[in-house]
Amino acid sequence: MNLKSKYFDSIRISKTGGNEVEAQVTCDWPECSEVGSYPAPAAEGSTDKRYFCLEHIRTYNQSFNFFEGMTEADIAAFQRSARTGHRPTWTMGANRNTPGQSGNWQWQDPLDLVSEVSDGKARAPVKRASSGQIRALEVLELDEHATAEEVKTRYKARIKKFHPDANSGDRSYEEKLNKVIQAYNYLKASGFC
Repeated sequence: MNLKSKYFDSIRISKTGGNEVEAQVTCDWPECSEVGSYPAPAAEGSTDKRYFCLEHIRTYNQSFNFFEGMTEADIAAFQRSARTGHRPTWTMGANRNTPGQSGNWQWQDPLDLVSEVSDGKARAPVKRASSGQIRALEVLELDEHATAEEVKTRYKARIKKFHPDANSGDRSYEEKLNKVIQAYNYLKASGFC
């Protein structure tokens, strides 16, 4: 391998890197001459560090009280902030720029979290009928806001009206009967009722 190659020109190597010996700091504990490898804060709010050996860092950590000098309100505020890792948060589902929840939402809120925040009342989900369901409801002469109970009632009434036994064996209503049955089966299969 040729180290004088043009491919090695862009690689920079420090000649002194890695050979330096780090300065050994002695333990800050009184009458201790061990190496202080473990940093600890010197005081609350200070950026200064004190260095201790393993035995004395354990003792220092057990006696250190972060909340010393803080009021109960300050401690409670710190604990609330610690729940989110001291990051800013916002109230979930609250948007003060809008007047409130409209009844035409395009997403679901199964736990009613957002609706409770907006006006305190959970709203019934708005049922939207597909075009196929609307056509099936038109066969039953119902609008798209019909309930499942209304669909069943209307289906039973239409079956009785168009059934050949109810019409003295007249088969002229047979096509209408088939359309009513197909419409009801479609509504049932699509989960409308």
